[in-house]
Amino acid sequence: MRRAGVLLALLAPAVNLAAPPACQRLTEEDGLQPLAGCHLEQGRLSLDAAARARLDYDNLGLAAVYAGDSFHYVSRQGRTQAVITWDNGPDYVEEGLLRGRVGERIAYFDAALAQAVPGTYDFGWPFSDGIAQVCNGCRRGTPDGDGHTPMEGGEWFHIDRQGRRVADPTGR
Repeated sequence: MRRAGVLLALLAPAVNLAAPPACQRLTEEDGLQPLAGCHLEQGRLSLDAAARARLDYDNLGLAAVYAGDSFHYVSRQGRTQAVITWDNGPDYVEEGLLRGRVGERIAYFDAALAQAVPGTYDFGWPFSDGIAQVCNGCRRGTPDGDGHTPMEGGEWFHIDRQGRRVADPTGR
């Protein structure tokens, strides 16, 4: 038994205990892959030209990078925006808008990563038929067995694409 412990102690340094890379690019084929030439400083993602050239851009001209416990979209022009994680990846563009982070708040951005609706919400659902349900004062609940985290409490209401409150489409 003592030999097994010594053998494990000798093998332990061979295990890769290094921290994950500062940035990882998301690829369709291989998932997250290390990305050199990228760093996150005070919440802002910065990539050099060589790093931007290695990204896999979609048909909207956006590529996904994971850094600092968050996904970020990067445009071909180098513009970046932190977005919420949804279905284990970066948020989807729905009706031309995606949900991004402005500090701890949620805002909506267009595919060029320009802010379309100010970041004044604690949470927001994607747009559907020109409106989105958002909340203020809500908080994360307890994740379920599948890892989905509900949003609980707060004031829930609907907004249009300009961020104006609109009536509940279900009439409630």
